[in-house]
Amino acid sequence: MKRRFVILSMLASTVMMTSCFSHKTVSDIEMPIAINTINSVGLKELNLKHGEDYTITNTVSEEAVIVYTTKKKGKLITISEQKGEFKITWKLDEKTGRMYRDDYDGVARFGFLGNDYSQVSTNVISPEYIVRNLATYRLINQAKVRGADGVIEPIISTNVEDRGNSIVFKTTITAKLIKLQADTK
Repeated sequence: MKRRFVILSMLASTVMMTSCFSHKTVSDIEMPIAINTINSVGLKELNLKHGEDYTITNTVSEEAVIVYTTKKKGKLITISEQKGEFKITWKLDEKTGRMYRDDYDGVARFGFLGNDYSQVSTNVISPEYIVRNLATYRLINQAKVRGADGVIEPIISTNVEDRGNSIVFKTTITAKLIKLQADTK
C-alpha cells in the first residue's frame, strides 16, 4: 500500500512539474525592442533666447519603410522593415478570431518624442505605429551622434502605397537639432 502511494505521488508530481514548465509559444516570448526618447518642444514653448540660451546646430531627416503583407485571405500578416532589419508575422486563431504573434526576426526599434512614450507592447500589429516610431528612433540616433540636447519643430509625414498583397508605409521625420548653452553663472 505504501509503495503504491509513493508511485502515485511521484507520478502526480511529474505531471505537475511538466505542466509548470510547458513550452512557451512565440506569442508568449518577449520580442526584442530597442527604445529611444528625446525631448521635443515647439519654438513658442522653449522660453529661451536663441543664441544666448541655445543654438540650432543642424536640421536632420530620417526615414523608415515598412512592408505590410497579407496572405491566406488575411489570416497571415507579415510586417517587415524594407532592408530586413526586422520582421514580425501574425496569424489568425480561427477559434478565437484573434491575431497572435507567430514569429519574429531581428529587433524592433522605436523612438519617441518627449511625452509620446508610454508602455510599449510587443503585440504591435499597426504598421503605421511601427514605421513612425522606427523613423523617430533613427532621428534620435542622428541627434545623439551630433551631440544635440533635443529637437524642435519635428515634422512627421507618412505615405502609404498599395502594391496588391503588400502595402508600403514610408515615414519621413525632419527636425531641427538644438544644443543648450551651459550655465556660466
